[in-house]
Amino acid sequence: MIKRTVLVITLAAGMSATLPQRSDAKYECMTGRITAVTGNTITAVSRGESRTFLVDRRTVFTNWPTQGAWQANRRLSTRELYCNSSYLSAGTLVTIHPRHDGTDVARWVQVALDQSGNGYGPNVCIR
Repeated sequence: MIKRTVLVITLAAGMSATLPQRSDAKYECMTGRITAVTGNTITAVSRGESRTFLVDRRTVFTNWPTQGAWQANRRLSTRELYCNSSYLSAGTLVTIHPRHDGTDVARWVQVALDQSGNGYGPNVCIR
């Protein structure tokens, strides 16, 4: 019994030494505040680190509920996203997930809408 336990512990230690310390080392997501938005980029800052991500037509934007109702994570329509200018404005909390091809193209952007505007006033869609 002791020999088996020693064998299992030795195998487990050997396996853990050969595995990478982080499984997603190349695909680091970033959670932070937006500092700048252009037509095809989003720049965010977190703990003094600033990163710029490209945005294309395959980038998915979803609501990120930060205060309760965790099951309410829903996809944002293009009209909802671009008509409410405060959704992607400086200071908005976001989590940006890059694509798995090693580039800084955003695959998925979670936007904390409960800290954005309410859809009235200057952030209403202008037609």
